[in-house]
Amino acid sequence: MPHWTVLAQFGHGDEYRSEEAARFEGTLEEARARLYELARTHRPRPGLRQKRRDVYRIGDGDAYYANIEGMVSTFRVIYRLAELVWSSDPVPPPWQ
Repeated sequence: MPHWTVLAQFGHGDEYRSEEAARFEGTLEEARARLYELARTHRPRPGLRQKRRDVYRIGDGDAYYANIEGMVSTFRVIYRLAELVWSSDPVPPPWQ
């Protein structure tokens, strides 16, 4: 079964960074469903008090853009789905 990760690129003001929002294994359809769920619920910063979130699909569903308005600042996040295609580890770690 394929291994997937969801990359989140986010920030506010002039500060932006990237991180893995999730790792898991499953079919392409399951991965796209998980990506969509994360785009709707993931918090780019612990303690973020969300007032509003707008989520836009990019392309065929392998990426989403989220505009998240908090109490103090607005976060803009790009969520991208990535499939593991090669690893130097012969047995990849079990992912959830």
